[in-house]
Amino acid sequence: MPVVAFSSPKGGVGKTTLAANVAVAMHQLGWGVVAMDFDVQNSLRLHFGMALSDGRGYVAAQDRPEDWPNMALQTPSGVFILPYGKASDQERLQFESHLIHDEDYLRRGLGPILDRDDWVVIADLAPGPVPALQALGRVGALQVAVLLADATSLSLLPVIEQGRFYGDTRPLVVVNQVDPRRRLSRTVTDFVAERIPDHLLGQVYRDEGAAEAIGWQRSVFEHAPNGVAARDIRAIAERLSARLKPAPVESEAREEEPSAQPEPQNGGRRWP
Repeated sequence: MPVVAFSSPKGGVGKTTLAANVAVAMHQLGWGVVAMDFDVQNSLRLHFGMALSDGRGYVAAQDRPEDWPNMALQTPSGVFILPYGKASDQERLQFESHLIHDEDYLRRGLGPILDRDDWVVIADLAPGPVPALQALGRVGALQVAVLLADATSLSLLPVIEQGRFYGDTRPLVVVNQVDPRRRLSRTVTDFVAERIPDHLLGQVYRDEGAAEAIGWQRSVFEHAPNGVAARDIRAIAERLSARLKPAPVESEAREEEPSAQPEPQNGGRRWP
């Protein structure tokens, strides 16, 4: 099963919003999708309509990764989500220790879904050189670095190229919140496109509809389906889908679904 990991050397780049909406777009393209939150801020869930007071998540069960499938929640968008959840400092530190030292940790947690080529995990990582980067690399994750069209993000491009953040892996890059009205934004976007043409996954233009969608806890496809952000994110999902093994036709996926996803007692649905 493919795994796509969204990360960034710095925070505040719109990484979580991008990951959530790419997850929805991948589902619309016919993939089964699990959105998995590796960020202690626990904000990925908010893009799928979960209440602020809902503390459910998988990190509190860091010593029982085999139980994670029972914690996956199906959202109205059709995407399954594994929220980071409410966790104590001790549980968080133990979780990160497992990510660093246990080479089979994520494989035990994700279980049989890793053997499915018609499903994809969209992982949202905390900013910076976090333990999840290396752990996801062990399960063959496709790394996507999210940058802004600004001078600070531009200064981080050599860091990525020199392997000081992602190691030997050269990530794909998304330039987010491009504002064509600003000369610096246009200049940075053009420079990145010329510098790494083979690794540029896409550009997402600034769209107020995307910001409003977050406030309503909706995807951009539900809130502003005709906006430029929806267009650009859909294009990114299509490029990712083309890089990954094609999903089966929808009729085949639906025929397998009843037996593959029995109902667990926690109110969600079990992934394959």
